[in-house]
Amino acid sequence: MYLKHMIYENIGPIDRIDIKPSFNEKNEPIPMIIVGENGTGKSILLSNIVDSLYELAGKYYTNACISEYSGHQYYKIISPQQIKIGKTYMYSYLKYEEYENNTLKPIEYVFKSGNYSLDDLFKKNNIQNQFLWNANDSYEFNYIMSNLNDDFKDIMFNLDNVQDIFTNNVICYFGPNRYEAPHWMGEQYYLMQQYEHLNIMNKSNAKLTTPITVKNVTKETLQWLLDVIADSRIDPNNLQVMPNNSLSISQTAFKNLEALYVTRRHLEEIMSIILEQSVFFDLNYRNTSASRFNIKNKKTKKPIVETLDSLSTGQLALFNIFATIIRYADINDMSKSIDISKITGIVIIDEIELHLHSSLQKNVLPKLIKIFPKVQFIITTHSPLFLLGMEEVFSSDKYDIYQMPRGEKISVERFSEFNKAFRFYSQTNKYHEEINKAISKAKKALVITEGSTDWKHLKAAFNNLKSNTQYSSLFDNLDFDFLEYQPSDFDMGADTLASMCENFSRIKQERKLIFIADRDIEKINKKLSSENHEYKNWGNNVFSFILPLPDFRKDTPNICIEHLYTDEEIKTEIVCKDGITRRLYMGNEFNKHAHTKDNKYCTNRNACGPGKISIIEGSSKDNVLNPNDDNSPNYALPKSKFADYILNRQKPFDNFNFDNFLPIFKIIKQILDEPLVK
Repeated sequence: MYLKHMIYENIGPIDRIDIKPSFNEKNEPIPMIIVGENGTGKSILLSNIVDSLYELAGKYYTNACISEYSGHQYYKIISPQQIKIGKTYMYSYLKYEEYENNTLKPIEYVFKSGNYSLDDLFKKNNIQNQFLWNANDSYEFNYIMSNLNDDFKDIMFNLDNVQDIFTNNVICYFGPNRYEAPHWMGEQYYLMQQYEHLNIMNKSNAKLTTPITVKNVTKETLQWLLDVIADSRIDPNNLQVMPNNSLSISQTAFKNLEALYVTRRHLEEIMSIILEQSVFFDLNYRNTSASRFNIKNKKTKKPIVETLDSLSTGQLALFNIFATIIRYADINDMSKSIDISKITGIVIIDEIELHLHSSLQKNVLPKLIKIFPKVQFIITTHSPLFLLGMEEVFSSDKYDIYQMPRGEKISVERFSEFNKAFRFYSQTNKYHEEINKAISKAKKALVITEGSTDWKHLKAAFNNLKSNTQYSSLFDNLDFDFLEYQPSDFDMGADTLASMCENFSRIKQERKLIFIADRDIEKINKKLSSENHEYKNWGNNVFSFILPLPDFRKDTPNICIEHLYTDEEIKTEIVCKDGITRRLYMGNEFNKHAHTKDNKYCTNRNACGPGKISIIEGSSKDNVLNPNDDNSPNYALPKSKFADYILNRQKPFDNFNFDNFLPIFKIIKQILDEPLVK
C-alpha cells in the first residue's frame, strides 16, 4: 500500500496543499521529505496520515485503537479550533492504493470540520465520489449521509481483507517522542505508556502484532536479534560424520541455514553503516547476562560494543528504526526479512534528525533509507545536512522536498534552513578565511555592510550624491571601496559583523575596515555603536557604526537600510518578466491577521500589524499571496531585485532621493580622517 494523493485545506497554518507523491520508473516510491520552520504545519500533515492508518487498522484489528465504552478513542480528534483563522471550514483528504487479487483498489480518508460538505470537497478537487464503497448496510449508509455536512472522519475502501494490508506491508510511525531509555537510568525515572504485550498468537484473534506507533523498542529488538542469531547457527543434529571422520552439513540444512543467515547479514549491514565500520554480531555464553549479545569488528574480531544498549542514543535510535522495518516484515512474512528489497509499505518519521550527530545525519541516514527501495518514506526534518546527504546518495530527482506551509516542491538550495545553518557555519575558521581573502585584496579603506544588498544601496547613493556639486567638498576627498559580495559568497548577518569586528581588531590592519550594520537588533546596536560618538573605534584600524536615524523614522527606530527611503519609494511597483506586478511591502500595510485592505495575505504574521514597518519581501518566508487563489503567485519583490534596480537606475527606480544617506558618508569621512595606526 502506498499514499498516492494528499489534499489539505485551512488546517492550522496550512492554506492549501495538494501533493501527489512521486514514484520512479520501476513504480517504486521516492522518499518524501517535508521541511519548514516550526509552526508551518509539518506535524499537522503527518498527524492526518498517521490517523488514517489507525482508522484503517481499526476496521479489523480489535487492539489497533484504544477502546472507549462502545466505540474507540480517535488518534486525532476533530476540533473547530484547528480551522485556519478567518476560514469557516477545514479538511484533509488522503488517497492510498493497494493491490488485491491483482486489482488496484483505492482507499480514501476524509477528516473535515466546519461549513463544508463532502460533496463540496469532491467537486472542488475533481474526486470521483466513491466514498460510499464500504457502506454495505443501511446503518452505515445512513450514518455517512447524515454526516455529509457536519464534522466527519472516516476511511472508506472496497477491500475484502483489510488485514492483508498490515500483513503484506510494513506500516509504522516514529514520532518526535520516540526515545530509548539509557542503560544507566533507573526504570522508575523513565515512566511511559507501554504497549500491550503482543505475540505471534495474536495473529489468530484479530490482534495487530506490529503497533503503528513505535517507541522504546530496544528490548523487543534485542530479543528478536537473539532469535535471528540463533536461527542462523548450525544445529548439531544436522551434522553428519563423513568417511574421513570430517563433519559435513546436509545440503537441505545448508540451504535453510544460508537463507536464515541473510536476515542477520542485513542487520549487520545496517549496524556497519551506523558505526561506519564493518561489524558482525556475536553471542557470549548464557551466563554473561546483559552482555550476551555484542558487536565485533570483522577484521580484528574484537568487541567494539559490549551490548546493544551500550550504543549512543543516536546510534541506538537509528538501529531501532531500520531494524524495526525488517522485524515487522519478518513477523508477517519471514521471506521478506531475507529479501528486504521486497519489503513494501509506509514508514513515517517525524524530525528524523533527533539525537543524531551531524555525521549520522549526512553520511548514515540516506544510506539506510536507500536499503529499502519499495518502502515509502515520509519524513520531516530541519536538517540541511540530512538533505545534503540525500543529494549525495540519491540523485536530485530520486527524492522530493516539500516546503511547508504551502507544500511547494523545492530543491535543496531553496530549503530555508540552509540560510540559518550557513549563519552558524559563518563562525567557523573556513568562513573567516574566505572573508580574509576578500578583504586582503582591497588596497583602500574598505566598507563592509551587514547584508549583500546594503552595499548596493550605499554605492547607488554614493554615485548619486557625488555627482551633486552641492556635496563636492565631502565626496571629492572620499577614497574607499565597498566589499561587493553576493549571498552565495558570504552571509554577512549582524552577529557575523560583530564577530568580525572583534576578530580583526586583535591584529593591526593595513587599511581601515569600516563595518556598517542595520539598527533593527538591539543587542547588535550596542555592540557596534558608541554611546558618546557616532562610531566605535575597535583599535588596529577597525571601526563600526549603525545606520544613522532619519527624523521621519524617530518613532520606529529599529530600521534597516531600505527605511532610508520614503515609504512611497519603498513601495515602488514593477512589472516582472512573468507579467506579475511586484513591490516591497511594509508590515503596517497588514492588519493583525496579516491581511491588506485589497485582501492580500502575508505568510509572516509576526511581521504584520499597525505600527510595524518590517520590510516584507519575496525571497524569504515573508511571501504576499492572494488567499482566494490556490495557485497564487508571490506579489512581494525580493530585496535583491529592489537593490539591483536602484543601483542600475532602472525605471521607475531611477529617481530616488538619497539625502538620508548623507550622514553615513559624513561618518565615513570622519573615520578616514583619523590617523592610520602603523
